[in-house]
Amino acid sequence: MSYRFGIFGSFGGESGIKLVEEIISRTKDGSIAADLLFILSSRAADEDGNAHRLTELVDPETTTIITHSARRFMPQLFKADRARWRTLYHHEIINLISDYSFDSILLVGYMFFTSDELCRRYNLLNLHPAVPGGPKGSWQEVIRQLIESEAESAGAQIHLATPEWDAGPTLSYATIPIKGGEFAPLWEEVRERLAEGPSAKINRDQYTTSRLAARLTAVIRQAEAALELPLLIETLRLLARGDLRIEGTGESARFIAFGEEMPGGYSLTEKINSSAGSGEKDPPQTAQISGSVKQIIVDRPASQHAPGTGLFRFSDCYSVFDWGAMPDRLPDKGKVLALMSAYNFELLERAGIATHYRGLVVNRRIVRYADAADLPAQPAAEMAIAVVAKPPLHCSDGRYGYHRYLREAGKNYLVPLEVVYRSSVPPGSSLRRRRTPADLGLEMREWPHQEIALPEPMVEFFTKLEGSDRFVEDEEALLISGLSGPLFLRMTEITLEVGRILAAQAEKGGLSIADGKLEFICFNGRLLVCDVIGTPDENRFQLDGLPANKEVLRRYHLENDPLWVEEVMRIKRSTGGVTGWQKRCARAPAALPSKFRDLCAETYCALANSYLGREWFAARDLDGLLHEISKFRGEETA
Repeated sequence: MSYRFGIFGSFGGESGIKLVEEIISRTKDGSIAADLLFILSSRAADEDGNAHRLTELVDPETTTIITHSARRFMPQLFKADRARWRTLYHHEIINLISDYSFDSILLVGYMFFTSDELCRRYNLLNLHPAVPGGPKGSWQEVIRQLIESEAESAGAQIHLATPEWDAGPTLSYATIPIKGGEFAPLWEEVRERLAEGPSAKINRDQYTTSRLAARLTAVIRQAEAALELPLLIETLRLLARGDLRIEGTGESARFIAFGEEMPGGYSLTEKINSSAGSGEKDPPQTAQISGSVKQIIVDRPASQHAPGTGLFRFSDCYSVFDWGAMPDRLPDKGKVLALMSAYNFELLERAGIATHYRGLVVNRRIVRYADAADLPAQPAAEMAIAVVAKPPLHCSDGRYGYHRYLREAGKNYLVPLEVVYRSSVPPGSSLRRRRTPADLGLEMREWPHQEIALPEPMVEFFTKLEGSDRFVEDEEALLISGLSGPLFLRMTEITLEVGRILAAQAEKGGLSIADGKLEFICFNGRLLVCDVIGTPDENRFQLDGLPANKEVLRRYHLENDPLWVEEVMRIKRSTGGVTGWQKRCARAPAALPSKFRDLCAETYCALANSYLGREWFAARDLDGLLHEISKFRGEETA
């Protein structure tokens, strides 16, 4: 699921509308891979201002306009007790947006101090015209203080709104020098006038109109304002890509940029200045496609004669129950997926199995895992790949158009199936709901509580591109795949061979694999293993019977967030799992307790160390971590 956000604005003037228009344009053209779920206006459409223009800008199928007139809400209380009014007004706003599941709210010219409750509950991104640690207040007040202190630089920042006005932690910022160049003669004018005596001091209420400061104020404001839109757009782009992350809310929030914590905020000064100098609107990338835990960057599209090139950019997100990105991030998870998958792809290549893998991306260079292992630093969470066509899978009246998908894809395409291999049936496996033990040649009437080994490994098929993964029998899978009968059988053979290779590697680290999934590309009649393989997201790793994979997270939500899980299951059943079913859920998933989140993140890292036979990550022993997770879950559910 892509990054999802809302906007709060008052829309009295022109600037807020233009900013929203630009954001919507960027989400439509894909340069910001995010969903704008709602826009809340504190002005009604029939009031003065520009709120009425919002309907001209948004697509009602994707973005909802919510209006809550501040002018008409308890006007007498507004005059008598502004603090109480603010609390009640924003409490109603919380109720209005409670049905939405989103990552952040962007404040665009929102003319009211937000309530403490709103700040604590959501990540509110506020654009403020000052450098981190700089002056508070309106842009006029900021510039007045800059002139009085003879500051060297001005700037803009995006920070989290907190109960303390303009004092929240900085997420991103950009600066510009205001000394020298065109500023120099204006500063000299101010100094000459101030030298005339105290009476020439800039008065708080006159500095924008007095001959003394008006010219300098105007030039500083122009330079400052030129940073604001690029800063906002680039910050949203980074958040949507997962390169910039917010962990927590309010004053205790942590900001992670490209895997590193940025307690003072992430500087975009160089990026914004270089883009302005080149006239470049967006990075020169053909396409960006966001998934639940990774983004696909395509720099050369595929043709009917040759595959294209691109890369996976892995995030630290996780997904369960087909929901998409969950509220929490697991630090270093993206690097774990990249390293383990790269290692496994190279295992397959040595076994003569073709893949779409090209290498890991380290310092903007493509290198093999074996070479990356000799580097002192951890590689980035990026992997270079070959890409083929993946046209949209259209759905009408609950029916998916696979014939159209295959026709538009041509000869080179992503096979729209997930191929699952199973060597055993642990508790929680969906196979237990579809098959009895007798169906699989096991001499027992019911499934026991413990894991059961299968007489022979087996293969099953699930849909890949539908709104949720749907089990399909072999006959339907063959039709969906677009493959010939022999090539379909070859896909099954490759899957079982990959399962044996990964199981042998896991055994070296003291691990076992109960099941896993593969995806395939068909390129001119040739099958290539693609996507990600042999990671705790795709494979059910275990250590002495304890789960060491994403199932730990799935079980936690089953046990501790049952109302959300029940609603997810109910809506998936009622909609048939069509694309976009998540938006019909009134409930949002609960965040993980910080201790459990950190344990899961460390478990991913420890598993990678064990599987790869190298201490890539600073993590404790895997066995101890799994027992600690079991103990934690027992305490939570007791």
